[in-house]
Amino acid sequence: MPREEMLPSESEWMIMEVLWRCGHDLTSAEITDRLPKSSKMTQRMVRVLINRLCKKGMLTYTVDPDDSRVYHYTAARGREECQRAKSSAFVESYFEGNRLSAAFALLDKENLSEEQIKELEKLIANAKKNK
Repeated sequence: MPREEMLPSESEWMIMEVLWRCGHDLTSAEITDRLPKSSKMTQRMVRVLINRLCKKGMLTYTVDPDDSRVYHYTAARGREECQRAKSSAFVESYFEGNRLSAAFALLDKENLSEEQIKELEKLIANAKKNK
């Protein structure tokens, strides 16, 4: 499977967000219940997406000891790891790998708060140190 296909899609990301926020394993029904109502995902669609996430290595599961028909799902990869991978894929796809062009595009017309500017300055200072 190509690298980009190993990353969660937008719908799959919503399922991952539920698990990351929760911090412990959930059944597919519990995941469905915790999705934003605006998603309008059915239980069946959630199960399809969960299966895809398991194949991608994004989720692991255990079988319920009391009912072998019930699976408990856990995020196998952290949010930050996935964000880094998605960001890198985005930069490769839309900016030919040029991180500076991507940063300029994202920051060009934005009004950053003083706190955000300080965070950006810290990132730049750390990048200079790690050169």
